[in-house]
Amino acid sequence: MTKTLNLSPIVGVGVMVLDQSEHVLLGLRIKAGEEASWCFPGGKIEAGETFEQTAAREAFEETGLKLEIQNMKPFTVLIDQSSRIVNTTIGLSFKLQNNNLKQQIVVTEPDIFERWDWFSLSDLPTHLFPASEAMLRVWKQEQLHESWAAYPITL
Repeated sequence: MTKTLNLSPIVGVGVMVLDQSEHVLLGLRIKAGEEASWCFPGGKIEAGETFEQTAAREAFEETGLKLEIQNMKPFTVLIDQSSRIVNTTIGLSFKLQNNNLKQQIVVTEPDIFERWDWFSLSDLPTHLFPASEAMLRVWKQEQLHESWAAYPITL
């Protein structure tokens, strides 16, 4: 019997949380079977969810942060053209209005994340998760790697 691969399209979100000093929150992703990398909170959209609802749910599930849906700002649609499946990421931003919220951040999924940390946009860590790196390049208006396609979202 031949094993078939699941080639269903993936649609996910990444949420770029910025503090009042324009630092971004990144988690050190240590998921089994993957190379360690730094990434934004995010994940797959579930049936019935909006992009904003998914971003808020994933941020809470991964960091403990409770982010208000109305303050989520979608800014890009990314397609990873190097993937064997259609892999689409919606990039959203969220600006913390109160830096005290940083105290809520915890590692809630220790099998996936080692820690969460804040980074200046001008001093980012190496080994970024591909979708997070693409989101950052769009945000900073830098050229994307040729395997990514980006489409701006303007509201």
